[in-house]
Amino acid sequence: MIATYRFRVCAPGDITTPRKGETPCVIGRDLQVDAEALENYCFQLLSEREYELALLAGVIAFADRTVRRLHSEGWARRIEIVMPVQRPDEWNACSLVLQELLQFLTGDHWHVEFVARRVLWGNSRQEVLPLGAGKFVVVPYSNGLDSFAQSQLLKLEAGGFTPIRITAWNRGLAGGRDWSVDSDGTKYRRVSIPIRISTTDHPEPTYRTRSFLFNVFAGIAAHLAQAESVIVPENGQGAIGPSIVPFGAESPQRGSHPGVTRKLGQFLGLVLGKPVHFQHPQLWRTKGEVLRLLKQENLLNGWTRTTSCPRDRRDVNLNRRAAHCGVCAGCLLRRSAAHASELEEPENTYLWCNLDATTLAGAIHPDSKRRTRANDVDIANHGVLVMAELAKWADSPGEDPVISQTVFEISGAESMDVTLANLKRLLRAHKDEWNQFRNHFGPKSWINSNFVFL
Repeated sequence: MIATYRFRVCAPGDITTPRKGETPCVIGRDLQVDAEALENYCFQLLSEREYELALLAGVIAFADRTVRRLHSEGWARRIEIVMPVQRPDEWNACSLVLQELLQFLTGDHWHVEFVARRVLWGNSRQEVLPLGAGKFVVVPYSNGLDSFAQSQLLKLEAGGFTPIRITAWNRGLAGGRDWSVDSDGTKYRRVSIPIRISTTDHPEPTYRTRSFLFNVFAGIAAHLAQAESVIVPENGQGAIGPSIVPFGAESPQRGSHPGVTRKLGQFLGLVLGKPVHFQHPQLWRTKGEVLRLLKQENLLNGWTRTTSCPRDRRDVNLNRRAAHCGVCAGCLLRRSAAHASELEEPENTYLWCNLDATTLAGAIHPDSKRRTRANDVDIANHGVLVMAELAKWADSPGEDPVISQTVFEISGAESMDVTLANLKRLLRAHKDEWNQFRNHFGPKSWINSNFVFL
């Protein structure tokens, strides 16, 4: 039987003594929301409903990070949240859509109950100036290659869109009214997610609700700025691949999956009273095809400064200088995309840089003094296998259960036949790029071994 973890949201000054079996989430202590940063950013005051939505996103992230998965008992957890709001009946009418979205995203069982709020959250402030006229789009911006590429490609749009870039929390990006400027003079607005979560010293590392938190705030920003849409920049391999090739016994990863954003758009529409549109302009392109498009349009300036490696920079660096590991799935996808686009990166980009080496230890940068460990080997093995497994799906028939389920989850306005054709083309393009990449290094390269060795 799956254990149930129950959280109760408490306002500052409210009674915080937890009931039996409950964990309190105290606003201002466990969860800090700088609503003023978002307001400054969009030049508009948050309504009560928008502020409660921001809190809800943070509370869900807090619960997700607090409850550690017990892998010996399976992947799924059961998480219940009790949250006070101003109009609980209206929120509870949206709860089923929210719970289905969270289960699809995380693989867990969620139950969210809204109750009447007894005290004010304390978010009243003076009115601020409106954002002004213009055509705005919101782009979640991770400083990764995909978000960089999409921001560059927006410059080609007829009529000119002003991008609002949402970034992860950063002390230097608290939100403000000043314009930021790219090297080519293009102006954009930028703000960090105005929320911080305080958890234990060892929070749950899978953190599947991170994309939910990011996209909820992107949706709020789009709503406040009356933006055309939220642009999800992820390429097709990154958006769909992790749901086709899950890792071990994990639930499929769907952080940038169009099925998630479609469900999220439905939920936000119910909460905010107006639809929030999510678009996936690069969904049917590989990362290599996106890079080639940048190259064709002469928009590559700055791409080598983007980040594709998720590993901790305290563990993976080149003698204390920032570096990609070069062997995880994210790095191998980036490297194969660069190869497909005939692009070179600086020699200090990757820690394990030499893909011609026969062992992983032999692949490490000659200037590094770091020892290659067993965990590095596991990550490299996983990276190679993920790329290879996704390539194998290019030869699968459309009626295969995994393929047909993927098509069903993705299909929205377009027909399932069109979605299937697009998916098959994407998978074939991935297979071609991956095979060309690994064949470039020959049969003795460690990436062409059945397993990567030290």
